[in-house]
Amino acid sequence: MRVVLDTNTLVSAIGWAGTPHRLLRACMQGKLELFISPALIDELSLVITYPKLKVVAMHPDLPRVMAWLCQPEHLVIPRQQINVIVEDPPDNRVLECALEASAGAIVSGDEHLLKLKSFDGIPILKSFEACNIWNIA
Repeated sequence: MRVVLDTNTLVSAIGWAGTPHRLLRACMQGKLELFISPALIDELSLVITYPKLKVVAMHPDLPRVMAWLCQPEHLVIPRQQINVIVEDPPDNRVLECALEASAGAIVSGDEHLLKLKSFDGIPILKSFEACNIWNIA
């Protein structure tokens, strides 16, 4: 399964135990194919500098996860610009990445993305839903 995890899901996956962490672990073990774009890497790099996310920025696994995310096999360069979510335009970068990656799903905790339910035939799931559907323990 080709997946895109949005930034808040990746932040949660790095900093805390739970379903986002289980999904990231499954990706790193090759059970799922994770895709990310340069725009999403930039957003992740910025978000982890927020003072309230110090636990993520200081996490010992962060350098390894970032290096893994930046490997060429995970990167896509979206060729199409999307403007579906006008309330929070950066959320469109997730849609662009998923479309370019021909993702089977987007995993998100973002209300704007979740409100869509799907985009161009790509379901948008909460992390616990994805874990249940794909039997990620």
